[in-house]
Amino acid sequence: MDSLKFETSKNLMDQDVKAKDNSILSIENLSTGYRLSHSRTISLHQNLNFKVGIGELITLLGPNGAGKSTLLKSLVGIIPVLDGDIYYNGTNLKNLSRKEIARLVAVVLTDKIDDKYLSSYDIVGTGRYPYGSFTGKLTAVENKKIINALNVVGANELIYRYFHSLSDGEKQKVLLARAIAQDTPIILLDEPNAFIDSPGRVIIMNLLNELILKHNKTILLTTHDTELALRYATSLWLLGKENYFKVGTPDKMAESGLINQLFDREGVVFNKVSKRFETN
Repeated sequence: MDSLKFETSKNLMDQDVKAKDNSILSIENLSTGYRLSHSRTISLHQNLNFKVGIGELITLLGPNGAGKSTLLKSLVGIIPVLDGDIYYNGTNLKNLSRKEIARLVAVVLTDKIDDKYLSSYDIVGTGRYPYGSFTGKLTAVENKKIINALNVVGANELIYRYFHSLSDGEKQKVLLARAIAQDTPIILLDEPNAFIDSPGRVIIMNLLNELILKHNKTILLTTHDTELALRYATSLWLLGKENYFKVGTPDKMAESGLINQLFDREGVVFNKVSKRFETN
């Protein structure tokens, strides 16, 4: 564990100034939830407003049922928004085709891939679909992008292994490689550290941080790992029930007491100094 170095991209963000001056994603009066029928909806969050700058690593923290995954999926139209607008580089999401969205944003979800006959190469190759060239026979250029993506995440030895045979950590690397092969400026990840042991979580977070530092990616992810979120994020979004939504730098969030307020559990408190949950 000592050999796994914690790095940070916080120096890329000058508090909120960079996000405002150099926003790649902006949200205006966004309301998320589920539309059950024409007259019935389940609303999770209302009137959200925020901007995301190039090169940020944003983590969404919150208890189960707070709407983290719903917000993430709403940002790319997987779940229709109830109200409000989403802009990518100034263009409204409503005016973008599915392929255009897929060229802007790569999404890594927790949904299982059950096909037993797809290799890691095949999975990563689907990342090239938005460019209209994934027809079963990839060009030399696309083949190079796939191999390069696997190399970036350190998974080149997995290239011909069946995806279903991989460990959870290996699968996460391959899915991240697919997002890299998709060649988008933004990557959204839903619980990338789920089902992965502690060293594996550090490896994944270091990979994400490298994508920002070396490839200028913008990354938004949901997680339950408060310690890693505070260590790596440039900005922390706290989501709770009843329209609870707070945005700030990790240090300010840790010192404010908001994390302890959000995860209010009897016998457990968030220590502002150690930045960990501890029993009291």
